[in-house]
Amino acid sequence: MAIRSFAEVGYTGATTAGIARAAGVTQPLVHHHFGSKDGLWRAAVDAVFAGIPPVPVPSTDLGPREALASIVESFVRFVAGHPEVTRIVAREGAAPSPRLDYLLKRYLHQPFREIVDLLRAAQREGFIPPDVRPELCLFLVLGAGSHLFDVSALAERSQGIDTTASWTHEAFVVVMRTVLERGLLRRDP
Repeated sequence: MAIRSFAEVGYTGATTAGIARAAGVTQPLVHHHFGSKDGLWRAAVDAVFAGIPPVPVPSTDLGPREALASIVESFVRFVAGHPEVTRIVAREGAAPSPRLDYLLKRYLHQPFREIVDLLRAAQREGFIPPDVRPELCLFLVLGAGSHLFDVSALAERSQGIDTTASWTHEAFVVVMRTVLERGLLRRDP
């Protein structure tokens, strides 16, 4: 209940009373277990991020291009099943806050750095032009890989896309991989 509430209305809009009501418990019980709304937010975020697979470290036989494609596939599959994660990150990422600092320190700095390093390695191998900033590529992939699931009602009503269907998840993985391989990660002859 807490994850859904923080994803839908953000930290400011969520209340421990509303979350307690939705969970069928009393507000004092929530405060007893989590101490405060901030404690509940941290516990909820920790629970969500516990399910995120680590960024795969490329083996010697898996180059940066293949490693990046694999990471994007894993990311799309995870976000498809847990769209609340990117909604929470997007809400907290819109302005500086202690919660954003918590997300960065605990969950985002390390994988972001590893992905940017892979993007730089792809540049060195000639897959990404040298004038393209890897840090911007990171946010392009994060946004493109999650947006469909962030706007599921829009996708359903405008295009009839069921973002909860596993075939949609796999079809979107194919779209993302195609865009990467024929666009960002395409080696020019």
